[in-house]
Parts: sequence; structure tokens; C-alpha cells
Amino acid sequence: MNSTDPKSIIFLLGNSLIATFISVAFSYTMDDYSGIVFPVDHALNTPIDSLPVHPGSQNFINSIGANTSLHPDFGTQWDDDGTIRMIGIPYNLVGADQPLVPITFTLYDDESDPGPWPIPTNPLIETVFDWRDTDDGDRHMLIIDTSRHLLYETGNVIGNSDGTEWEGGCGAVFDLNSNDLRPAGWTSADAAGLPVFPLLIRYDEVNSALEKGTEIPHAIRFTASVTQKAYIWPARHYASNSTDVNRPPMGLRFRLKADYDISGFTPRMQVILKTFKKYGLIMADNGSNWYFQGTHDDHWDDSELRTLKKLRGSDFEAVDISPWMERSGFDPNSAAVPQVSPVRKPFTSSLSNQVFSLQQKTKNGQNSFLIRHFLKKDGVVSIKVTDLRGRKLLVQLNEFKKAGENSYSFSARLSPGVYLIRLDCDKTYLETVKFTVMR
Repeated sequence: MNSTDPKSIIFLLGNSLIATFISVAFSYTMDDYSGIVFPVDHALNTPIDSLPVHPGSQNFINSIGANTSLHPDFGTQWDDDGTIRMIGIPYNLVGADQPLVPITFTLYDDESDPGPWPIPTNPLIETVFDWRDTDDGDRHMLIIDTSRHLLYETGNVIGNSDGTEWEGGCGAVFDLNSNDLRPAGWTSADAAGLPVFPLLIRYDEVNSALEKGTEIPHAIRFTASVTQKAYIWPARHYASNSTDVNRPPMGLRFRLKADYDISGFTPRMQVILKTFKKYGLIMADNGSNWYFQGTHDDHWDDSELRTLKKLRGSDFEAVDISPWMERSGFDPNSAAVPQVSPVRKPFTSSLSNQVFSLQQKTKNGQNSFLIRHFLKKDGVVSIKVTDLRGRKLLVQLNEFKKAGENSYSFSARLSPGVYLIRLDCDKTYLETVKFTVMR
């Protein structure tokens, strides 16, 4: 499903036909992907801009390199000693009709999700423009089944001559609708035991964020040459023998400092920098220091991406996520970040900056809710309660309300899960609140 435009030179040697592909002329553009990539309360999709600085932040920064430039490890192509290579990690989109193909795993068979997998004909693989090229490298192969929202990932992958059988290092399958984590101690196509695709900078996501004036809604993966023999939730695995506590453990989050001036960058690069401030970077694998990853895509402007090398390690700070883990309902085997318990404060006109508050009671499976909201002017108030994807409308209110304090109550028998309440006034968006119904 990814567009290609290969040009080749064909050589005739005796009675055999040998096709040699000149990769300089290859062009690959990734198809847009608009499907779900984990629930919004997944740790990788949760902002870290309000969390405290990690007490070991400066030591972590120094160990990776305070004066070391950040390096965008993605784009269009790069020259590897005269051979043009794909830079960035591509992905493959398949549908329900994609045939399953046998695949085995040679490095971590006991920690892999078994085949067969829906591997397309002529899949895109990291580094090489043609999957038949057997050159070494991480050779990540990422496949998204758009019909089932399943993500298949492996590395060091190689296929037989006709692509009917495959083998990789470790194979991991992720349900993109779920917060489930891999078993503790298990690796994946990433050393941290995390997925790769959801942590990449994708061109389509940057464009979408640019149009909306927002940022990419998830953390971005990056590497360091030496890490610690430890991992932090939601990571599941380490890849080091170093017990030096100044080295970053897998899963450690970093963010660009809030006061870093991004005004001199292009609008597209500002999207990435705003993402660094709000969702940050996550330690995902061993590799070159401060290399952060995105997709291979011919749409990228490599010279524009290179402007991000102005950033230094000292422009970042490590983040302490322990407040998430101390919340009621935290489950170390789930990537869900528990919601803060509703603050039940007296609702008075002095709280004019508080758009609304939520009080929730559950009895015999019946959930009762009281929404209090403050309006600065008269208007038609719309309150919508939906599931996490915003697709299933559970409750809706459209009523004229006077300025000042107002309240709205409703009851619903909701299944355990995460829901959204959206408040609008005169069709102007005011606020969205997320709440969790527990078992």
C-alpha cells in the first residue's frame, strides 16, 4: 500500500537475467494512518509537561551527553559509503484479506508472539530499499492490520527467496485498542519491550498537527549508547549490564525545557518541538546518543529536519513519572495512567476559571454523575458523554443556560472503562474531561 517508483538497470549475462536496482531513484511515501494507536490514557499518549523533574535528571543528561546534538534519525535517504540507504523506519498497512505467512524467531523465540503473520508481498524493511537485500542493520519490519487494529513488529528480519517464509529476532504483536503490556521482562522489536510504530514521528501526524495548531499526541522514541540495567514502567525490558544509576534506564522520559525558544524553526519543525515539550522522548533502545526516530518518507525535507540538530542534551530534562504510579488504581501490567480522583471542592463563583467539575457515585452497577459548570455568559450549553473514541454517544444535553453556576445530573449503566465528557457553549469548545468507571 506504500507508493514506490523504482527505476532499474537490467543486465543480460549469458542466458540469465539479473536485475540490479539503483536505489538512488527509489521513492517511498508512507500511506496516512488514521486508526487508533492505543487509548488516550495510555502512558505513551499522556502528556508529561506537568510532571516533576527527576532528581537524577542532570546526571542522566550528562551520561548521554549534555553538549551532544540531537540527531533526527529519519528522512528520505543517506549515503552509506557510496550505497544509498533508506533512513527512518517504514511501515506496512494491510487489510483483512492479507494472507498469513509463516515466520519464526531466532533470538527470543520464548518471548515472541508466534506466526503466521500478515506479511505483504515485497514488504518495506528498515534500511534497505529492496527486502531481498541482506545487508545488516536493525531491519525492523512493522505491519499494521488496519481492519483488526493489530500491530506486528520484528527486527533483524529476513525472508526466503520468494518471501513465503520469514524469520526475525523477536516478534511482538500489540492490540492497538488495548492498554495491555507485554509480560514483565520480555523484550520486543525494541530493547525496552515497547512498540516501535507508536513512538515514531510520522509525516502524516506532523501535517495533521500543523493544520490543527497542536502537537503529535504521543512520546517519541530515542536511543543512547550506554543504558542502565533497569527499566521503568511501561517499559518491560533492559539491555545492559551497567548498574551505574547515572545511566538512563529503559522507559525513562525526557522533555524539552518549557522555556526553550522554538520561534526560529519552521512551523513543521515547531510541531515536533512542541511534542518534545508536552509528550517528550522515551528511552527505547541502545544506539547512538540522542538519536530520535521517525518514519522513512519521501515527503520529508532532509534539510529542514537537520535544523533540529541545533538542540543539545542540555536543553532537556528527565521527568519523574512516579506520581502516575502512586495514583489509586495503578496497575503495573497495564499502560493506563489512572485518572486523578475528582476534587470535590465547594463550587462558588470564585472558581470562575474552572469550566466544570465532576462528581461520580456508583451503586449496584448504576453510575450517577453530577456535572457542575460555570458560564461567563448566557448561551446554549452542549454536554456530550461518549466512549473513548468519541464514536458512541451515551448522553447529550442541549439547553439554554444563564451565566454563572449551573449543574447537570445524569445516570447511566456504564461498563468499566474510560469515557469523555465534552462541554460546549454556543458551539464554542470549552473543555473535555476524561473519567474512568471502575469495576
